[in-house]
Amino acid sequence: MGKEYPFVEDTLGKKLAAGTGLSVYCLTCKRTALLDVAELVKRFGPDQPCLHWDLVKVIFCHECRAAGRDDRNLQFTNHAMTPEQRKGWTPCP
Repeated sequence: MGKEYPFVEDTLGKKLAAGTGLSVYCLTCKRTALLDVAELVKRFGPDQPCLHWDLVKVIFCHECRAAGRDDRNLQFTNHAMTPEQRKGWTPCP
């Protein structure tokens, strides 16, 4: 990915190409999880929007759902990933 301005990561495909990460925090049960962006691209496709209101439609808290609580009370956080965290994946030139 080149130096394109303005830099936009509004889809899972763009997030994967940029090599950044994504985590989710459940505001109800206080659990957190680091999401695998490559796996999300496989499941939902590279054109799946990855802004909060788009992700909350397809991602939920399994613990809260099993307990009958609000399972969409989520907060998403974008992360810069180091090469070690990418598990050997490198962006295309």
